[in-house]
Amino acid sequence: MSAQAARVVATEKLGECQSQYKPDIENGSVECIQDLALAAGVEAATGARAVLAAATVAKDSVEQQQAFHTARMEWARDNRTPVAAQYNALVTRRDDLQDDFDKATAALAMAKTQCKVAAFKMAQAAMEEAKLVQAARADKAAEVKRTYEGMAAMPTDGSVGTLCNYAKPEEGVAQAPRQECLEGEPGKPLCCGAAQAFLKDGTKLSIETCQLATATTYRYYPALPVDAVVQPTPQTWRFQCISAAQKLAAAATAALAAGYMMA
Repeated sequence: MSAQAARVVATEKLGECQSQYKPDIENGSVECIQDLALAAGVEAATGARAVLAAATVAKDSVEQQQAFHTARMEWARDNRTPVAAQYNALVTRRDDLQDDFDKATAALAMAKTQCKVAAFKMAQAAMEEAKLVQAARADKAAEVKRTYEGMAAMPTDGSVGTLCNYAKPEEGVAQAPRQECLEGEPGKPLCCGAAQAFLKDGTKLSIETCQLATATTYRYYPALPVDAVVQPTPQTWRFQCISAAQKLAAAATAALAAGYMMA
């Protein structure tokens, strides 16, 4: 540390001699040269030797400082090189990842566009197919309705299947009589009877209709749902004549009256 301080002082003195006593140095001035030699810690000398000694001291100091700074730079470079290599590798990796990301983003945008186009085409195809299905369903529903209504149709002429119940009276109008059932074919008389069924909740359903007097069941056709493509399953109800007893009683009364008159 002392030598370093001496070298610093000698360097400063050399600069002062060069700037202030340049003519004296060239002429070998003893004053400045002696001061420089004393500051550098060398024996007193005169003339060119003193200048050489001071210059040598300054040169050594500069070389040592240069060596120090060179070593420091090499040390910094040695310590920085692995980190710099890692950093450069990470920068390269980042750039590669950015390129991959940009490519993936572009591919995603393209895929979205293609997906929208495909979805639009699928929607159009589905709509066309739905129209065809709807048209086919409408045709099928019309066919089922036409067939089912023909099967469930009730005549009104008193033949088998004709409703024979009392019509709901209008206000202020007398009750209309029942629809009369036809006599039927020989040996197959008709009667007005009640067809009944009980639901699971205990509700009783009843229809009064003209049927064969010998019938015990009635084929009931449930209401056809709107736009149904399948016919409801017909139901079998119990049937019993309600007019046969009246006709039998009338016939018996007529027979008794005739017998009485003959007696």
